[in-house]
Amino acid sequence: MFIDVVRPEAWEELNDQVKTALGLEPKARARSFPGIASAVFEISQSTAQFMSHKKAIGVIQGQTSVFEGLLPYYYKETYEVAALSHLKLHDVKEWVESLKKETCFVLFAEDHPVTGEVFPFAEELDKLLNEKRIFSFRVSHARHFQEAIAIRPYTVRLCSYSPSVAVAVVGERFRSPAMMAQNMSWKAEAFVKELSEARSEHQSNPLLVENFEKEISVVASLYFQSGAARLFDRAVFSFSDVSAEAVAENLFNKLGLSKAEGWQKMASTNMCHWSAIKMFRHWWEPTPSLEQLRGLLIVGLDLLNTKDFAKLVISSYEEVKLQQSWDV
Repeated sequence: MFIDVVRPEAWEELNDQVKTALGLEPKARARSFPGIASAVFEISQSTAQFMSHKKAIGVIQGQTSVFEGLLPYYYKETYEVAALSHLKLHDVKEWVESLKKETCFVLFAEDHPVTGEVFPFAEELDKLLNEKRIFSFRVSHARHFQEAIAIRPYTVRLCSYSPSVAVAVVGERFRSPAMMAQNMSWKAEAFVKELSEARSEHQSNPLLVENFEKEISVVASLYFQSGAARLFDRAVFSFSDVSAEAVAENLFNKLGLSKAEGWQKMASTNMCHWSAIKMFRHWWEPTPSLEQLRGLLIVGLDLLNTKDFAKLVISSYEEVKLQQSWDV
């Protein structure tokens, strides 16, 4: 018989298992969530309610889509919202000093969810916020796979492992109570398995990425310049005159991959592939053009390790370009 009550302790037990699986330091604690958006929402909302006397927040914009749905609530509740584009964050210390004394928390991202760009101000911002006893809610889409950080007392690092697995690693001064997570049904074994598999499968290979991008630059524009702060778990480049989706699907045929298999190993922001340009243009700064979204291709290391992969991409591009050209 189904009794519609969930045992709250199951979530706490899962959090203990996750802490062990991640090998976290003794003072750090873990909180599990069904995806990064859920983690960001619950951590921020629970803190706002728990510390309702602090009616100001900060947010760095243009980095990630997971903040955008949060802000209307704070505006409606008459919070003072210090919102700043990451493109304008030239002096981190000056901006932190400008925050209201009653600022509850600041939201920002360490890395870009699509390109893997690493935002260099994250560590300084985290340190300065801790010094002012302002909670630092820092989102890591993939950087946590490659770089562990010290969790300061007022820090919460929100880490994404898959679309349905996210973990907030919280500092010793974070005491906001959970809102919903403890009343959800958790399959602990499956959650920890997905977390562990994501960690074991994630790779980084700067030399492989840079060599591939150098080869592909004869037909494509590289997203990153040499020496840029980035993650090396993916190659990022774009075509100015063809659809990245068309090139990718031509490439899948050469590799004997189905579309479902292929799109697990690479991604494109092409609007035909996603059927929704709003997924990118409303939050990404600087705002990418439709042409950039059409031509952008992101390739994981599994495919980059394929023999003569750059040559296969180039030939796929040339075939697509030829197919869309004609003489009158």
